[in-house]
Amino acid sequence: MPFLGLLFLLIFSFFPEISFGYKVFLISLPDNYGALKKEKIFYVGAAEPAFGLILDLKTPKNLYILLPNGTTEKPTFLKTEFFDRSLNTKRVGYKFKFSPSNEGDHLLCLESDYTLLRDKTVGKFLVKTPFHVVKETYQKNLCNFDLEIKPYTRPYGFKKHGVFWGQVWYQNKPLSSGEVEVEHFSPVFLHEEDLPKDSYGQINYPYLKNKVRLSKNGFFVVSFEHPGWWVITVKVRSGEKTYGNQKYPLYLIHHLWIYVFSDKKEQNTYEYFEPYSK
Repeated sequence: MPFLGLLFLLIFSFFPEISFGYKVFLISLPDNYGALKKEKIFYVGAAEPAFGLILDLKTPKNLYILLPNGTTEKPTFLKTEFFDRSLNTKRVGYKFKFSPSNEGDHLLCLESDYTLLRDKTVGKFLVKTPFHVVKETYQKNLCNFDLEIKPYTRPYGFKKHGVFWGQVWYQNKPLSSGEVEVEHFSPVFLHEEDLPKDSYGQINYPYLKNKVRLSKNGFFVVSFEHPGWWVITVKVRSGEKTYGNQKYPLYLIHHLWIYVFSDKKEQNTYEYFEPYSK
């Protein structure tokens, strides 16, 4: 087992309070743009994005695409394998193909099954990814989740250092307090020597994830420093959930996935999907 893989296992076992965020991804490559009648492959899985750690994902409970005309389409997703280079093992994920029949802005929406997390809470993940096809069309960019980020900035077409303005809604009204976390999905697994360090040589965890407090009306502004996929996350406590024979705190966890283009012509290659993406 590689040293860093063992290190992460020890951290997860003895320090669950450290903010290693289990995230559910719903992305496409090389970006989130499509063309009419052209097939696009989307990947669904779980990860610790900032570190390039890939994890197993339970079968999604609900997955659908909001089309530009306001109707929905349910794609058929298939189980596949992604590669976790921290432990050199295969992970359970899913993928589906979609060929848009309409120009305009699409929205991919996913609801996960209940998941028991390392901090002894249960999470229900609500995931949203914009998909742009040829022309810009007005729509609310909402999946109508109980917890959701409402974009006030167009949620695609970003370049490095682009700024996003959003508002968090919970049960049909703005969330009055809380924070969002912003995280870059590393296209490669970060070995120990690749992780950012502070002036004492310790891993600089705050550098890997930005956090922004919400205004009293649920507004926030964030920026994206690197090209590639980013995820904006917000979560709220939503009662309790019986999982197995025990009750755990239940959290709704919402992800909004944003793609940021490079100033150069090269495209990010995510090593986890090769050769399985073929």
